[in-house]
Amino acid sequence: MRARMVGAAGGSTLALALLVCGCVFAALAGPALSLHTRSEALDQELNGLGGTTKAVQVSAALTEFMGPLTESGAGAKQNLSLSQLTGSTRELGRGFAALRLPLAAGDWSGLTSKLGVVSGAGPRAQAEAPPELEVTYRAPLTTAARVIAGTYASTGVPTGMLAVAATTQMAARYGLHPGSRLTVATVGNTVGLFVTAIVQEKDPGSTFWAQDPIAGRPALNVPGNGFPYWVGGVFADPDQLGPMQDALSGAGLELNWEFPLTVGHVNADQAQGLVSALNRAVSVTPALTGSLSLAENSMTVSSLLISDLTQFLATQAAVETVLLLLFVSLVVVGATVSLLAARMMVARRGGELLMLRARGGSVRQVAGMMLSTAMLAAGPAAVLGAVLAIALIPGDAASSGLGWSLAGLAVIAALAGPPLIAAWQHRKPGPAGAGRAWRRPVAEITACAAAVAGLVVLHDQGLPAGGGTNLYLSAVPVLVAIPVVLVMLRLYPLVIRGLLAAAARGTGATGFVALSRAARSSLTGVLPAFALVLALSLATFCGMLSNGIGRGEVAASWQSTGADALIAGPASNPVTTPAVQAIAAVRGVRHVAAFWTTNWVTPFGQPVTVVEVDPAAYAALVADTPFPAFAAGKLGHGESGTLPPGATVPVLASPSAAALLGRGATQLTSLYAMGPFDVRVAGLLDSTPALPGGGTFVVMPLETLPGPAGHPTPATVLVTGASIDHAQLTKVASKVLPDSSITFRTAVFASLAGSPLQHGAALIIDLTIGAAGAFGLFIVILGLALGSAERELTLARLTVMGHERPTRLVIAEAMPAVLAAVVAGLGCAIVLPYLVGSAIDLSAFTGSSASVEFSPSVLALGLPAVVICVIALVTLAAQTRAQSQRGITGMLRAH
Repeated sequence: MRARMVGAAGGSTLALALLVCGCVFAALAGPALSLHTRSEALDQELNGLGGTTKAVQVSAALTEFMGPLTESGAGAKQNLSLSQLTGSTRELGRGFAALRLPLAAGDWSGLTSKLGVVSGAGPRAQAEAPPELEVTYRAPLTTAARVIAGTYASTGVPTGMLAVAATTQMAARYGLHPGSRLTVATVGNTVGLFVTAIVQEKDPGSTFWAQDPIAGRPALNVPGNGFPYWVGGVFADPDQLGPMQDALSGAGLELNWEFPLTVGHVNADQAQGLVSALNRAVSVTPALTGSLSLAENSMTVSSLLISDLTQFLATQAAVETVLLLLFVSLVVVGATVSLLAARMMVARRGGELLMLRARGGSVRQVAGMMLSTAMLAAGPAAVLGAVLAIALIPGDAASSGLGWSLAGLAVIAALAGPPLIAAWQHRKPGPAGAGRAWRRPVAEITACAAAVAGLVVLHDQGLPAGGGTNLYLSAVPVLVAIPVVLVMLRLYPLVIRGLLAAAARGTGATGFVALSRAARSSLTGVLPAFALVLALSLATFCGMLSNGIGRGEVAASWQSTGADALIAGPASNPVTTPAVQAIAAVRGVRHVAAFWTTNWVTPFGQPVTVVEVDPAAYAALVADTPFPAFAAGKLGHGESGTLPPGATVPVLASPSAAALLGRGATQLTSLYAMGPFDVRVAGLLDSTPALPGGGTFVVMPLETLPGPAGHPTPATVLVTGASIDHAQLTKVASKVLPDSSITFRTAVFASLAGSPLQHGAALIIDLTIGAAGAFGLFIVILGLALGSAERELTLARLTVMGHERPTRLVIAEAMPAVLAAVVAGLGCAIVLPYLVGSAIDLSAFTGSSASVEFSPSVLALGLPAVVICVIALVTLAAQTRAQSQRGITGMLRAH
């Protein structure tokens, strides 16, 4: 018997050690995996940015920059020297480095003129308007470009002309070669340019060439209301800094400094520090020394990276807020299971502790004994869990402050549980009185009040923004289980008594005995039931999040395309009926609808978008999407034709458009050569595939409107179908609609689901569901183990009296409590979406601002519940079989 007691005590100690190891591992692994996921998303975003975005730019007008120097020189004009320019670059770089900006190699400085009309260029540079040219001086030109024709010349340049070099692209477009002469018209002056060299870019992707693209590559400028013309640039030779300032002093010369940043090593947690450093850099005046110290106030610092990182930080904060709910809730469940293991540890050593108290030992000694045992179990287990998390989980688990905080809470619960439980159970009994009768109701009311308060705060204020941590609010999803468990504990005895009364009228003893003991089963205690419902609630919450993210991604894909495929062509190439027929013949296509979108204004100047469609075809297509049904009948016959003079067109309007148009006929006018015409709101349309983003719009039949530009020219086609042949549709669209672009909804959905944030969140949610299920199994096993000794004694007594159905009796005794906990978990699943759904924003995962409807996941709740019930049945059967193979006489004598 003593050997069995020692083995049981050792088993409970091992259980506590395993739980501590798992809790510490989960506490560190969750934030580390989150960091890894968010860092992947940051890398993906940064890799998609241009080099000029990942840089710090400094600019200043040359006249303002050199003004203080000219004033200090008694009015004498001064030019910026090369030593001053390179010296200012070094000083600015040191200043930015002091702000902890991660500077990369490749910084440069330069001087650029405004564009001026150029003469002398070749015929390929001539468009409807004369070409224009800018002149740029860059200090590191010799290292950024290689000379392929001519040479940088300090002599041989015609008097009064500025020596310049041109890239191969500029030479090809402007017809340049060494010796070419150009004339640039500046403000009140003309400047002669003499081409000395043709150069080739060494690293076209560097900021040297990307910051001002037309400096090396000509571009055709097409004004909105003017004639197109070519623009480009040439580089002043390395020794032409002074002559360039003399020649182009009236051309609005601008100084530029460029400092590339190396951001490849920045992880998601370090992004905030980088943004703070960039904000300090752009808000503090750069410091210069020497003669240029007087000019520092004229400089402007900027960085496009700030806006991109700020947007990422907002998304990251939303992601962390949601994942924090999982991390904290999982640790709460783990700590509760650790307390259950601590209770079992105290129960297994109950005889030893009673002996200690009987021999005069104090409560402090009892607590100290259990604390030493807990430390021996939890200490090495915590270290092992931390080592495993650091070694196995991608990301820096060792640097996660949140992870260590959560791990510390789990370890504290494991260490404090055994001594506190032992001290409470072996304390000196107090006198019975009314105070003890009120103890449980007061505790229950307090616990319910704490849970309700957390839910109210979460509903009214939401979770902390900006990635802040509030452990209390973050644990609210599992604290929902508190009132549910308390209600279950109050109702459970009533249900058992009713079943017991029914069993008493039966002929067999098995049901009556089992239900009599079920009322006193260990699983009806507060801690085991609460722990099991916590685990099931967490699994349900994870399933709710997973379903919400999935639905949000689907909704976002529909909002992006409006249909299963979106074909957009140029307005100059309208969609014809044969083109629609060809698209409809593609394999898998069910419905096709083309539409024409134009912009109009009301008599009070409010803009309204008018969408013209074929009502019948469009209604059939809309019925194949999740958008609201399109009431084509409210638009009349919907036949294409010419709008009769003075006719009023019935339209379906969005709520905002209906508010502008009112109930009667309203005239719409256009800035183009068509209209006006009158519309009347015949019905409301909250959203529609033609404008999935919503807005102020009306939908009308495809008709010819008044005016020469009123003939419909639909340029966009929507296509639906469950199994569209993408390759064939792309081929047909490019043939019947040249220069069109096609977007597939499935591709949009795949990009959302496959992004690092979504993929990582799905992985973390799945792992949390698995961990919650594992904790649930632990709870069932530990709960059943707590009552195993009493069950063994009862079975031994019944066996002596001739009872032959021990397995049925054990199952009938223990399973009602397990089923009650499962039912309570179902109750949590039903109320969770209504209690916490409104406080959770999943837009960071779905890429859409549309609200996500939460609902419980049958799989997330059902699978763990079924597995828990099966494990409970198997465990009870195994315990019964093991008991039947032991000697009954010794057990009865021992008791």
